[in-house]
Amino acid sequence: MEFLNYLFNNIPLFSISFVVIFLAIRNLPIRKRESIYFIVFTALVIYLSIAIYLERYEASLGKAQLATLFTTSGYIVRPILLYIFCLLTNMEKKRSKYFYIFWALPLVINLFIYLLPLMFASSALSKVVFYYELQADGTALFTRGGALNFTAHVISAAYLSLLVYVSTLRLHGKHRRDAFVISLCIFFIVATVVVEVITGRNDLLNIICEICALANYIFINSINSSKDILTGLYDRRTFYEDVRRYKKQINGIIQIDMNGLKYLNDNYGHEEGDKALNSVAYIFRSSIHKETMFAYRLSGDEFVILMIQGEKEHFDSSIELIKKKIKESDYSIALGDYFIEKNSDISFEEAMRKSEHLMYLDKQKFYLSKLDPHR
Repeated sequence: MEFLNYLFNNIPLFSISFVVIFLAIRNLPIRKRESIYFIVFTALVIYLSIAIYLERYEASLGKAQLATLFTTSGYIVRPILLYIFCLLTNMEKKRSKYFYIFWALPLVINLFIYLLPLMFASSALSKVVFYYELQADGTALFTRGGALNFTAHVISAAYLSLLVYVSTLRLHGKHRRDAFVISLCIFFIVATVVVEVITGRNDLLNIICEICALANYIFINSINSSKDILTGLYDRRTFYEDVRRYKKQINGIIQIDMNGLKYLNDNYGHEEGDKALNSVAYIFRSSIHKETMFAYRLSGDEFVILMIQGEKEHFDSSIELIKKKIKESDYSIALGDYFIEKNSDISFEEAMRKSEHLMYLDKQKFYLSKLDPHR
């Protein structure tokens, strides 16, 4: 009967979890790493919910050892959930393995600390964390130990701080909706933890975490739907939306046309042409200033990079890096750029025309050099 009550009380949690897992499995062939993170996250949320129920149930029966087992697992799993959530908010960023190792180290520390009550039962060593005491009525009472009992809370706060940092970074640049979604999740998670501390409950965070996971999943997929499926750059529709929304803040334009794509398609097949487009797109994506510059594929071999409220130093260095990497590759591009200085009366449309003109001049030079063997 109690287990049926548990299932009934957690219908919202299981319903949302089912939706998240279904969407993740459906997207598994396309976005494997991201989908696996969501599946693992959801599985841990469900386990945490079950562990909380079993902890209370075993404590009510006076089974201190089993209650300790489930309490320990709860303290270990909670920071892991926030760590995975941090990874999910950084899916679009390439990080070194040391980044992941550094932020995973607190989880190892947390694991060792909360294994103490399980390994040493009711000894003095376990009592510095938490322990259960048998009561006269046959139940086991949870008793908080010393400061080490708050290790999971401190580590969780560190991961929340990382989320705040990521959110703050994303406030600078055009896609502020990224920061809004992350900030909203942070607010609800923190608010839920506060409510749990005040009320003494420990079952509210599960449903909130799963709701945040679903919101983040929907958001990530909405971002992916605005990207070109071949190159991963933003698509034409997103370009027009961003120009409409940020026209007055755009202060740098780079227009790019790939040289020789038709030749590649006609002589080596469209698969080779697609490979070339993907290669040059990767060069654009990896060369531009991440916080203020955004690359779009408008059609075929036409690309545009916009700078929004950026510095000319970053604009120029990005162009130089693109040219350097293209020169080292097997491909060629025509590039035209224009930077709108502060207090300039040049409109966005005029800057587009100027950069386009320079791009066509660059393309003309390329094809003239092909005709003249001495160039």
